[in-house]
Amino acid sequence: MRHREYNGHTALVYYRGGVLGEGEIEDHSPGAQGEPERILLGSGEVPRGVSEVLYDMEIGEERTVVIPFEKAYGRHDPAGVQRYPRTFIPGGGELEIGTVFSWRHPVSGKNVPVVCTEATKDVVTIDFNHLLAGKDLEYWFKLVDVVDDAGVSVVEKGQ
Repeated sequence: MRHREYNGHTALVYYRGGVLGEGEIEDHSPGAQGEPERILLGSGEVPRGVSEVLYDMEIGEERTVVIPFEKAYGRHDPAGVQRYPRTFIPGGGELEIGTVFSWRHPVSGKNVPVVCTEATKDVVTIDFNHLLAGKDLEYWFKLVDVVDDAGVSVVEKGQ
């Protein structure tokens, strides 16, 4: 972590990327015409591998990196795959293999995306792992700036 002074501050970042080797760009910031994404460093809102890359970058730098699954969304946990009767799930009668839908997390209360991995007449299998669990990611980043709560560049302040 070369730039410890970034911790607790907001990185202004353009990015694009997705699963390594799958070709399609699945995740991206609005683009050069839009405002950069705001990422609060050290808050856990992005995977550890993303934070580590941003801590290592200079303002204005562009970099393409591979983030191994261990530093992205972790291993795919077989215990996170559960079977349910279709009637247990709202809209369960409509689920097909590959359907991604929202599930209310019982602890956080937040809606999280899950995927149906198997479907029979009466039962569906739901994978609760993060959709990118077990996958290495490839991203391009451009670090525009790192700012404090007032929007002042941390680098300009000399922090």
